[in-house]
Amino acid sequence: MSDQVTYATLTLQDSAGARNNRNGNNLRKRGHPAPAPAWRQAALGLFILCLMLLIGLVTLGIMFLQMSNEMNSDSEKRNQLQKIIHQQQDNLSQQLDNHRNLPAQEESLKSQISDLLKRQGQLAIRLCEELIIHMSDHRCNPCPETWQWYQNSCYYFITNEEKTWTSSRKHCMDKNSTLVKIDSVEEKNFLKSRPLPVSSLFWLGLSWDHSGRDWLWEDGSIPSPSLFNTKELAQINGSKGCAYLQKGNIYISRCSAEISWICEKTAALVKIDDLD
Repeated sequence: MSDQVTYATLTLQDSAGARNNRNGNNLRKRGHPAPAPAWRQAALGLFILCLMLLIGLVTLGIMFLQMSNEMNSDSEKRNQLQKIIHQQQDNLSQQLDNHRNLPAQEESLKSQISDLLKRQGQLAIRLCEELIIHMSDHRCNPCPETWQWYQNSCYYFITNEEKTWTSSRKHCMDKNSTLVKIDSVEEKNFLKSRPLPVSSLFWLGLSWDHSGRDWLWEDGSIPSPSLFNTKELAQINGSKGCAYLQKGNIYISRCSAEISWICEKTAALVKIDDLD
């Protein structure tokens, strides 16, 4: 009888061991999924962040178009737009702090985020322009009072005084600016479109350099020929002195003549906080 009990016990133990071995083999065959590398998780996080920013930017653009059509009466939407901009800026700053030490594989995603920030800045400039059109004294204006804003510059038109080219240049320097430099036909057309007296003449920051025997702007650069029409080019090539603007056209005069002038300086950056 004792032998039978011992035999039965051994049989049960062998059966249990066999089942345990089979279960162990099954577990080893099934295995466990390896955790994903940390950089992949970080890259996925940045990708999601980029996608969220892109969605936010599209939403921001739609709201801006709606605001442009209803600017006079839709102040509530304008406030909503400012909240979205602030939220995006806060979220972006937090995410960049969390992922500042990412591997090189994620540089392309950082570049995309930078592009989105640049577009956001451009949208802020467009919104500021709209605000100034409807509220000329809005605080987002990047130019001082009495100065006019166009693209990246501020312009000051002196119409109640007349000075020589040298004295006009000094007056602009005293205002931390220079006599106006025209970089493009678009800028030239902007100056022409200003509501100024028809007979007004304005000194430009363009003069004949006797030492270099060439026409130079105040910063030492040579004016682009595409800036002048045929008549203006004939004067530039056949005269020496200082250049002035009248009715949107460029003429040459002796630098000792006394006329009005235009000062120009770089506009300040448009701040998101000033759009409230």
